Amino acid sequence: MQEKFKLELLGSLQLIAGIILVLLWSFYSPEWWSAAFGFLAVFFLIEAIWHYAVCDCLRHFKKAD
Repeated sequence: MQEKFKLELLGSLQLIAGIILVLLWSFYSPEWWSAAFGFLAVFFLIEAIWHYAVCDCLRHFKKAD
């Protein structure tokens, strides 16, 4: 139970960070250096989805046992 909670918490934090970075990227989009915000946002959003998927798989396999 503890591991799933940690994965969900980390996924939630990465999702929030990804959304904030997307907002920063869209605000500063005319600047050339804002591409770093875009790359980081995509990374954090993919990581958040991955953590949620792993947590769901762990929950599914735990039910099967």
